[in-house]
Formats: sequence, structure tokens, C-alpha cells
Amino acid sequence: MIINKTPVQTGNKIISLPKTEKEEIKDKVTLGSSGEGPKNGSDIARQQSIFQKGKEAFMKGAVQTSEYIDSHSVLKDSVDTGVKFFKTIKAFPSFIYPSLINMSAEEQAMVISTLDKLPMKDINAVKSIKMDQVLPDAAGLAYPVPSSPFIRLSREQMNISENWAKFVTTHEVGHTRDFETALFGLFGKESSKAPWGKPPYISDYASTEKVEDFAESFATYYRDPEKLKARCPEKYARLQQFEKASFFEKLIDNEAFRETGKFMGENLQKVPYLQNGLAMISYISGFLQAYKGLGEMRRGEETGDVKSKMDGTLDFAAGLCFASKVFCIAGMAIDGTKTELDRAIKNKEITAEQGNAVIEHTVGLIAGPVGKVINWVLSKIPGNEFHKIDSNTVEGLTDNISAKKLDVLNTLSGKELTGKEMKKLLGKLGFDEEEISQINDRSRTYSEVKNNVSYKITDSAIENLHNMIPEDRLDLLASFRGREFNGEELDKALKELNLTPDALELVKIFSRTSDIKHEERKETGSLKKAAGIAIGAAAGSTAGGFIGPYLGVMGGFALAGPIGGVLGLIAGAIAGVAAGSRMGGKIGKAAGGALDKLHDKISN
Repeated sequence: MIINKTPVQTGNKIISLPKTEKEEIKDKVTLGSSGEGPKNGSDIARQQSIFQKGKEAFMKGAVQTSEYIDSHSVLKDSVDTGVKFFKTIKAFPSFIYPSLINMSAEEQAMVISTLDKLPMKDINAVKSIKMDQVLPDAAGLAYPVPSSPFIRLSREQMNISENWAKFVTTHEVGHTRDFETALFGLFGKESSKAPWGKPPYISDYASTEKVEDFAESFATYYRDPEKLKARCPEKYARLQQFEKASFFEKLIDNEAFRETGKFMGENLQKVPYLQNGLAMISYISGFLQAYKGLGEMRRGEETGDVKSKMDGTLDFAAGLCFASKVFCIAGMAIDGTKTELDRAIKNKEITAEQGNAVIEHTVGLIAGPVGKVINWVLSKIPGNEFHKIDSNTVEGLTDNISAKKLDVLNTLSGKELTGKEMKKLLGKLGFDEEEISQINDRSRTYSEVKNNVSYKITDSAIENLHNMIPEDRLDLLASFRGREFNGEELDKALKELNLTPDALELVKIFSRTSDIKHEERKETGSLKKAAGIAIGAAAGSTAGGFIGPYLGVMGGFALAGPIGGVLGLIAGAIAGVAAGSRMGGKIGKAAGGALDKLHDKISN
């Protein structure tokens, strides 16, 4: 983490700090000096086992988290309402002023007057500003805490002159504005792009680092724009584009929002850094929603619950969008879509299969670039995928896999395996990653998997397990020869053998006496109504997420000043998304139904 500084000033002379004096925290890796060679196979296997256990524990925790929240309706409703408010405020253009800590009335007035000259989106990039008596070798410091940047200023430096104090404050706000452009608060800051870090520079200090070039140029853009335009025209043009306000940002830059924003900042600062804490909660809530979504997707995979998979996909997508900070509007649209699709499924206006089919094909597009991450994760969760080896599978692989390995593959003929089972078993049998991929492609089918499978330890099962599990364990397994079990009974019986999880799974594969019971995917029918509801809800929740808070603040401020503005903001944020998604869903449902009728009429 780099803490960005403004250089100190003595009189009218700026002392540029050497780059090496930047405060920087680095992770350290201590390398052994024993000169050991590459790790042996057992070390690699041990590390893979630890990684696998960690992954499974992570997913198990996600499933338990989603189950716990879903099973406690009061907790679920409270969390949903609270999180919905935070996320709506996060997506709405920022207007809350930072908390001012440890400042006299005169210092607060100086900072507020400086912030008043900046666009509202820049003001809320920083959550708190603290005044210290003196800072070591710096006039100001900006801390890039994800979603919650804060600034420290030196009182000693602020007292040099009013112009210098305002320049330093604007410089540090520039750093926080830069931090806020990073995806997930970590990657792709504005200062990492052109033209930052290239001459000409507006000051000597700007030439020390890209981040300082951006902050110095940012401060000059607002304090002395003609100077920046004359000396660094390319950077001036970039800042003009970068700072261009959107329609809604222009709409809220008025007295009602500024005074409400100041009022909220003043009251939040009564508890130092409370605003930072709330911003961090909002940031973390996105990751928690994504984590809960993973659990719902896994539950859907394990139980065949289509609605759980749909909800999980939407929660995961929305959570990532909100955590990214850059795609919050897309997150708000996805949240609204989930609310309305759940309502439509509950009221039997559409089926869960229809809702899930629409979401599987569109969520990546709605989420923008974050959709690439979403689609990658979804591809790692096999859902209803299973595999069956038959003669066609083997025949189709004759040109790509050796005859010896095909003979081994033939021994699995007729077996129905989940994707996870297939990969693990083929690995044990000596197939490489490329061969496993080809076999998976040839043997893949889909179904709603049911887990009521029976098992029997037979001579054939024991024979197939030779060279896969230790002989002494195999001898103990033979003591169960001829016995039949259900899944729970088999787990209990094999626990006495101290088998590894991999060996236990192999025993289950070869002792399974009934095929995995499954039923083919249900026909989804027409998706027009489900698609209409999803699209309408996305558009409606987005519109409501802006219109609700805007009308709430404007109406509340007109009636009761800043206090009314705050109350209107809360009411508008919660009601706006709900009303917008509901209205949009109704319109979408009507449009989809009309298209269905038109299609039927044409077909007939």
C-alpha cells in the first residue's frame, strides 16, 4: 500500500521529497538458502490436497452461509433491506461531504470552501479528513483504503498560506479520486494510464511518480486551470474528459444535495471515521453477497434446485458488481431483476426453469466486463452435468487416445459419473489433462441429478480398485463383500477403514449398483415473458434507484431542510428500487405476453 504525499513547503519554495522516502508497505517473502531442488511428488500432492480441502471448506462455508440466511426470515429481510439501502446509495451519484476530524471552526471553513469548488463526485471520493499538528516531511497524506480513502493534513503547513492550504487539500482529494477509479479498489487506477507519468509536468514533484503527476495536475486543474492548459495541454484535455459530469451528477449538483451532504458529513463526524466504517461495510457487503451466491449455486448443483441456481447466479453477479465499485449500476439492475423474477416464480407467472434459462444467457452481458469473471466462475460449477461412457464414446476417441488407455476406458462402460467423479477417476487411471478433457466432451450429458443411489461391495468392485487404494485397506473392504448400503450407511461403514476422501469416492464409484437416477431437463417453453420481466425489472430498478433518492432529497429538503433531505434519501432509496423493479417487471411481463400471443397468432 502506497501512502501518497504532498511535498512540504518552506516559505514559497516547494521541497520535493525523494521517491525513496515514500511510505510503502510491502509483503516480504523469505527465501531459504539451503539450495534445495524442486519439490518432490509427495510435497506437490500434499499441497494439492491442502488446496483442495481449502476450496471445499470455502464452498461448504458458502453453502452454510446461504442456508443460514435463507432459513431465518427475519434476519434475511433485515439484511436485504439494509444492504439494499447501502447498495442504492453506492450506485447513486455521490454527494455526502467527508467527516472533518480534529479541526477548528476556521480550518473546517477552509476545507469546506475548497470542497465547494469541486464536483460532488470528487468530494465523496474521500470519507474523512483529519488535521494533525505536523506530518513527517509532508503537507498531506492520502490513504488508499479500498472504498474508504481518507486524508491527513498538516496544521503547520496549512498555516503557511490559504492558497497553499487549498492546493494541498485539492491535491490529496485528487489522490482519493484516483484511488476510486480502481476496479475492486485495487486495479487499473486512472493514473496508471496515459498521459500520466510522461512530460511535460506541471511541477517538479509531478515528475516523481504517475500518481503524483495526476494529483498535481488535478489540483492545478481546479486551482489554476489556465496554467495547466498552457503548460500541459494533453493532461488538461484528459482531465476535462475525466471530470465531465454525467446527467445525474449534474442534476444533483444543487443546494438541496450539497446542504444535505454537508449535514450528513457533520453528523457522521461526531463518531470519528464512522463514515469510513460505513463505506467499508458497503464494500464488504458486495463480496458477502457474491459469497452467498456461490453457496446458492452449489446448493442448486447438489440438489437440482433450478431456482437456487438462478438466485445464486444473480447474487454472485450483483455482489461482484457492487464490490467492483465501477459497475454498481449494473449491480442495482441485477438485484432488481432477482427480486422480480423471484416474485413471478412464486406467483406462478413463470417457471423457475424459464427464469434460470434467461439468466444463464444474459447475466454476463448485464454485468459488463465483470461478466467475464462471472462466466468463468459459472463454468467451474458443473451444475447438472454428468457423464456416461459407452461404445460411441470409446469409438470417437480412437484417433486421439492410445489403444491401451481405451481398453482401460472400456472397463467404465455403462458407469454414470458426475463431472467431479469423472475427472478424479480418470486422473487415478493415468489419463492426462488433455485426454480427460476429450473424454468429458464425448461423454457429457445433462440431467437433474438425484442422490438416492444404492451401493454394493462386489468382487468386481474390489478387482477394479486394485492399484487404486492400498492393499491392506482393500483387504478390509473385502469384509463388506455382498452387503448393500445407501449413501449414509456406506459412509459410516467405510469410516472404520480410515480411507482418504479420494479413496472413499473411488469405492463409491465402483460399488454403485443403480445408475444415477435422473430426469431430463424440463422444457422451458417460451422465454419471452420471463425475458420481459427480467429486462423490465433491470430497467425499472435502475430508474427507481436514481429517481427515488433524487425526489426524496429534493422533496424532503424543501419541507424540512437538510434533516428532511436525509429522511427523504432513506425513504427514496428503499422505495425507489422496489417500486421501479415492480413497475418494470409488470411492463416487461405484459410485453412478453403480447409477443407470445403474436407468435401464436402468426404460427396458426
